[in-house]
Amino acid sequence: MTDFKLQSDGTVTRITIDRLAKSNALSSDMMEEIADIVRGIGGAPGEKALVIDAAGERGFSAGADISELRAGREGLERQEKVILALSEAIETCPALIVTVLHGYAKGGGTIFPCLSDIVIARADVSVSYPEIQFRMYPFLLHALLTRRIPDSLAWQLCATGRALGAEEAFGLGLVTEVLPQDGFREQAEERVRNYLDIRASLALGREFSAKAATLPFGEQMKLAGGMMHRNFAAPGVDEAIERHRARLSSKARQD
Repeated sequence: MTDFKLQSDGTVTRITIDRLAKSNALSSDMMEEIADIVRGIGGAPGEKALVIDAAGERGFSAGADISELRAGREGLERQEKVILALSEAIETCPALIVTVLHGYAKGGGTIFPCLSDIVIARADVSVSYPEIQFRMYPFLLHALLTRRIPDSLAWQLCATGRALGAEEAFGLGLVTEVLPQDGFREQAEERVRNYLDIRASLALGREFSAKAATLPFGEQMKLAGGMMHRNFAAPGVDEAIERHRARLSSKARQD
């Protein structure tokens, strides 16, 4: 396992893509290994977390390794197989998934942010789907994009190959938040810790979003009410409310 680094403390798993000689391009072997790791993350929803980032300063990933297509249809079929496996593993993983992006994220490299719960991006991030320059329409990536954005916009990005900047990606909901380039690593780590701390509540939010999507408004509101009570009963909520109340009381006395 030379193309990525793996760290795990039993609760938080961190995968760092580290293939700088190939611009962090994703080989089929790498994607297969990562899929196996993700499938092995068990636990209740929100109990654990998966953080995905990349080494180097230039970019997150140049996409799936195009050199594998030199093997012709066999190489294409292998990439298809592992991309499907990786996408399914991430989509069905019960952990909170956080991706930290910097520089460029191209083609297959966007699998991770498309399927993550939280995407933290450096201000210089560029997201693109350049496969069309090889006269290859990125069908699998189009399908992934429609998890986050309208089909017509997914078509536009895949048909033109144009790049999205960080702020545009944020506006479309592909990115959760954008952080400045200066001190990005430190700030991103702080934000990751914050999301990990509230991962149980975010897991409930993810569950609500999935269930509410096909319900009429009245049923959505009923579901929201029930889930609000579930969240209120979760560990740590009482303590957080009490800390907030104490801060307000202290501020009031100072004023």
